[in-house]
Amino acid sequence: VGERCVSLRPAPDTMAYLTALLPVAQGVAAYAALAKDADSARLAGDARSRGQVMADTLVERVTATPGGISGVEIQLVMTDRTLLQADAEPARLPGYGTIPAAWARELTLTTESWTGLNLWVRRLYTAPGTNELVAMDSKARLFPAGLKRFLQVRDNTCRTPYCDAPIRHHDHITAWHNAGPTTAANGQGLCEACNHTKETPGWTTQPVPGPRHTVATTTPTGHTYHSTAPPLPG
Repeated sequence: VGERCVSLRPAPDTMAYLTALLPVAQGVAAYAALAKDADSARLAGDARSRGQVMADTLVERVTATPGGISGVEIQLVMTDRTLLQADAEPARLPGYGTIPAAWARELTLTTESWTGLNLWVRRLYTAPGTNELVAMDSKARLFPAGLKRFLQVRDNTCRTPYCDAPIRHHDHITAWHNAGPTTAANGQGLCEACNHTKETPGWTTQPVPGPRHTVATTTPTGHTYHSTAPPLPG
């Protein structure tokens, strides 16, 4: 029971697997409730399949919003050409991965009209030639909300080599107690486990100059691994 959890992973054709590990009584009860509502809807003439009704009902109940799109912010990253000029360059949805340009446009341009929710567009500026996000400086000890969002957009997943877990911590590459600044250049997104591991004796990290943001991580065995921020759409 202590291992109950919910997870999300990508599926083909811009779909996703939302999985819950539950105690058997709660799992059976949740499934039975969805099945009951689906059977009632089908008897009332709903044209959707039983599985489709169950899936739609699950999303609407969890988000408490018809259609399943809630006020929770999703950071869909795409080029201006994809958004406004029907370009084919894919977009990126943090927490999921790469999605087709047409689907990204449809989600962006139709969400406000059929949900009544606000649509906000934030401009991200990149350096000419390198396509690297323009850095933002801050003197704060903790990364402020805007800079956290910047790191999440730039890094997408945990920056530790061979780890693609979701970002949970915003880390100083050169530690704050070693005079490391709170900047985009000295910041990286890490999962909780990798951030705690990085702070143990024998681990060192440092920024590496390059066309895109790169971090060198040296382990207690003396091996060094490099992590480069993934390319942005475009």
